[in-house]
Amino acid sequence: MKTPLSSCVRRAIIALIPLLFTYHTLLFYGFLPNTIFYVVLILFFLAYIFMDWKNSLLLACCLLGTTLLVNVGLGLMRIDNGIYYREHERFAVYNGDMQMSGYKRNVDAVVKMPCGDICAVGGAKNVEIEPRTIRFKTDSLGFRNDEAYRGQKYVLVGDSFVVGNDNSQEDTLQSQLKETYGIDTYSLAYTGGIPEYVKFILYLQRKYKDDFKVLLFLFEGNDFPEAYSRRELLIKKPYLKAFLDRYRAFFESTLLYRYTYSVANKRSRKASTARVLMVRGHRIADFNQYIEATERETYHFPEKVIPMLSLVRNRIDHIFFIPTKFRVYYPFLETGNEKSLPNAQWEAVKALSESWHIPCTDLTGPLTAESEKLLKEDKFTYWKDDSHWNRYGIAVAAKVISGQIPPGH
Repeated sequence: MKTPLSSCVRRAIIALIPLLFTYHTLLFYGFLPNTIFYVVLILFFLAYIFMDWKNSLLLACCLLGTTLLVNVGLGLMRIDNGIYYREHERFAVYNGDMQMSGYKRNVDAVVKMPCGDICAVGGAKNVEIEPRTIRFKTDSLGFRNDEAYRGQKYVLVGDSFVVGNDNSQEDTLQSQLKETYGIDTYSLAYTGGIPEYVKFILYLQRKYKDDFKVLLFLFEGNDFPEAYSRRELLIKKPYLKAFLDRYRAFFESTLLYRYTYSVANKRSRKASTARVLMVRGHRIADFNQYIEATERETYHFPEKVIPMLSLVRNRIDHIFFIPTKFRVYYPFLETGNEKSLPNAQWEAVKALSESWHIPCTDLTGPLTAESEKLLKEDKFTYWKDDSHWNRYGIAVAAKVISGQIPPGH
């Protein structure tokens, strides 16, 4: 005789089959945060328990089938060309070897950017817009280089500034160093912070075991947070976590996920507000969070991040400090530049480099000097509608770097 309890357990076990289909269906939708994802999954599970098993299985299969058809339809509509305004998000994927995000491998594409990041996500609608067409190329590891790693002596490590986000391939730091100064470097850069930079270096070290040296670039705007989470400081993920991340990455690479994630991300973005700055009659802008970081009075590296960086200390040959656009153009603002800016982040970098006996360079002076010179021609070292430097700003960095590297490299 079946008891109510045994019958309920049996229905719950049977409900796991359509639930498995529904789980994979929900993985296609990028607008579902983890909490909502599992709440929806639980609601489906409860519904399947009380439904006839044939009907529950039919419903789950219909949901999955419809989702797959929508994904195929988005591909036929070529929706991928209109999802993103720039190359960074368009070619970002999960790299299972590094256990973190990177770019698609062996990409060679021409991308039209209608505007920069400040206009696209910062809400600064009255800034001067600079549409541009850029070439974007990656190597076999998924980093932005013209060619694969060939054992170069110097490796460039940093975030989107070193990647050359929103700039064409020939204007990137790696390209300008080679074309202008004959310095062959490898760009090991992607959006992130110090924990990610350490993982990049360890990844290349593990893969090639070459005796390369690192030129480390720290951007004032977002490389100096108040704290890091335990997850960010984790060098290697547990096996199960790494497997699940790699598994979910397949769904995250689908058009349906990328489209729904992009739409939800644009509507929910709250922190990326920007401030318009008047410079010699031009309306430029920078993100408020970068401006706030620039105006910070004191800064100390978070606990445990320096011990993590020390894992690659012997690789670091030089540290370069990249200032925010706000700091570079502060002397030229038409209003609001009466008091001098503090230098909290640079002082922290300088103290660290001195304690480790590693040379460091602040790029603020050279960038400000070049910016003043270019203003006479109505040119800028940073994009007016973007937080990143342009080819003129990158050229300044390349010139400074060329003076720090011994001839022959």
